[in-house]
Amino acid sequence: MSSAISVRHLFLLLKPALLFVLLGSLTNASAASFPDPTIPDSFSVQLKGGNTTTENLDMIKELGVKYIRHAFYWEGIEKTPGVYDFTDFDLIVKECKDRGLSIIGCIAFGNKLYPPVATDQGRDAYVNYAAALAAHYKGEPIIWEIWNEPNTRTFWSHLGTATDKSVKGNSEKFADEYVALVNAVAPAMHAADPNCTILGGSVSGVWKDSYAWSDWCFQKGILKSGIDGWSVHPYSTKNPEDYIEAYATIRGLMTKNGGPDNFPIVNTERGYPVGKAEGFAGGDPALSKEYQAWHCVRQYLMDLVCGIKLTNWYEWSGTEGFSLVQGNEKTPAYNAAKFMIDTLKGYHLDQRITLDSPRDFVLRFVNNSGGVKLVAWAAPPEGESPDKIVTHDVTIPVQVTGPLDNFQIYGDKSTVTVANGTVKLTLTGAPQYVTVSAGK
Repeated sequence: MSSAISVRHLFLLLKPALLFVLLGSLTNASAASFPDPTIPDSFSVQLKGGNTTTENLDMIKELGVKYIRHAFYWEGIEKTPGVYDFTDFDLIVKECKDRGLSIIGCIAFGNKLYPPVATDQGRDAYVNYAAALAAHYKGEPIIWEIWNEPNTRTFWSHLGTATDKSVKGNSEKFADEYVALVNAVAPAMHAADPNCTILGGSVSGVWKDSYAWSDWCFQKGILKSGIDGWSVHPYSTKNPEDYIEAYATIRGLMTKNGGPDNFPIVNTERGYPVGKAEGFAGGDPALSKEYQAWHCVRQYLMDLVCGIKLTNWYEWSGTEGFSLVQGNEKTPAYNAAKFMIDTLKGYHLDQRITLDSPRDFVLRFVNNSGGVKLVAWAAPPEGESPDKIVTHDVTIPVQVTGPLDNFQIYGDKSTVTVANGTVKLTLTGAPQYVTVSAGK
């Protein structure tokens, strides 16, 4: 397929409103594709434009994650009205595919060739662009995401998207404008590729104002627009374990507004910085890199507990303190993620083992060969910083005999003794692993 195509295609010439009517029966019939929850198939990292090098992609492949999140910048593809040049992004897609990496493709942002997407003309142009993406990359391993954090002034107003830049973030007006965009985009993309997978939302934060914005979107029918999942960026919490309540709140808002209780949710951006940036967990500054390593692993595991379809760590490399690599140096978070992936590769979550404290976590993972492994850690009280974790012992049923291999967060190995069908572990905020059965 040519890398440059014209707008002269029938579905691109149809008005978005007409497309929405014509494709109403299609909007909930997409063959949406989300990864299997087997580790590490649903683990992703954020990769920004200048960092999309073959060297970084090789390192990401070595880490073992299966997705990257990357923006498909409208202004980088449509530089002349109605003509799309995909050349640069074709190379990114090919380099990822060659390494077994799929993509969460954020359809970003406005284009100076057109008015804001909150206007009819700007919206129509964005719809044409999104449909052209779906058509050009039909069959490629890409999950599409409509915009980034449209509930915020940073990404909806300051980029010239909204019609009134004085309106506050998380406002009903922002919700109105975004729902109108999604209602037009999703049917057009499904017309271009009936099997494409589309995410709406990309909601920044999990707190009362972002919940209100999501509630407005759900009231206005966005879950029936043709999107296949709802993406969130669960900042506003200090610990991954606090996601349990956050995701439950979002699901409650969905069902309150007539949505299904199993509508897919995807975590398309969350990192834990080592300094006072958005999402900072607090605690002893001298231990901030250790805390980041804990949270990188625990976030992915907690998303599995909560049935989240994909987890994207923000970010691979950068200057904001979230990075898994800094230059050629691998951070403790990278090393913790790497050991987790290597240890649990091919395993899927079987159950959470209940202990006395709801802030103690023991997860049982199994594979198809009969292997059984446990991952255990303690979380601080809800909303508290990681230095509030109190180290303590717990007793866990294992129903096997003999000493078991016990690995700490970076792979340091010891053994634990089985006594009367149980093992005693000392829990901290750092996940540890116990091999109960190696399988066949």
